[in-house]
Amino acid sequence: MPSLRSLQRDFLDALLGAGQIEGRLGLYQSNVRANFSDSLRSTYPAVRRLVGEDYFRQTALMFQRSHPSRSGDLAHAGRGFPEYLAALHGEDQYRYLGDIARLEWLCQEALLAAEHAPLDLERLRAVAPSDYDALRFELHPTLRLYQSAYPALLIWEANAANDSEPQLIDLRTGGDRLALMRRAGRLTFLSLRCGEFAFLEALQRGAPFGEAIAGAGACERQFDAGAALRRFIGAEAIVDF
Repeated sequence: MPSLRSLQRDFLDALLGAGQIEGRLGLYQSNVRANFSDSLRSTYPAVRRLVGEDYFRQTALMFQRSHPSRSGDLAHAGRGFPEYLAALHGEDQYRYLGDIARLEWLCQEALLAAEHAPLDLERLRAVAPSDYDALRFELHPTLRLYQSAYPALLIWEANAANDSEPQLIDLRTGGDRLALMRRAGRLTFLSLRCGEFAFLEALQRGAPFGEAIAGAGACERQFDAGAALRRFIGAEAIVDF
C-alpha cells in the first residue's frame, strides 16, 4: 500500500501537471491553477503588462508546474518567479524581465513587512562620538536593497499601474541602485550612489558603523558618512541601534 506521503505527492503532481483531470478533482485542479495565477498577476503587474495576458498566463502555469508553492499563503507563491524568468529568457530581448520581476517581488515584501517607529534621536545624541564606530545600526524592516543593469524603476513605474499601451524604454538608459521601503503605507524609493548602497548593505548584514564606512569608502572615495547617516535617519531607513 502506498504511503500517505506518496499519495499526497501523486495528488499534487496530478493537480499541477499538464494533464486535465475530469470530474470534481478537475474543478479543484482548475481552482488551484486559477488561484496561483491570480496571485502572480497581483504580485507582478508590470511584468504581466509587458508580456501580455496570454503569455503571462502560460508562463505562470509553467512556473507553477516546476515550482509548486509549499506555503499555505498565496502571498509567497511567486517567490521564485524572478529567477525563473531570468533563466527562461537568458540573453534574449526579454532578458530584463527577471530584473523587473525581482523589483516587484521586493515591493511585495516591503508592503508586507512589519512596521517600526523612527529612530530615537535623543538616545543617539547621548552616544559619545568615540563610540560611534562600534554602533550597529538597524534598518527599517520594510527596507530592501536593489541593483539592476537596466532602468528597472522607470520601466516599473511606466507599467505597474497604467492602462495605456506598454511604453518602450531604452534599456541602455542606465541601471538602478535603490533602497525601497514602505512609509505611511506607501512605497518609497531612494536612489543611491555606490557608496551609499555599500553602506546600507553593510548595516543590513549587521556590520558596525566603522566597518560600513570603510566599505562605502572603498566604493566611493568621497563618501561622506555624516551626510549618509543624516539622509537615512531622515528617510527613516535607519530606525535603531
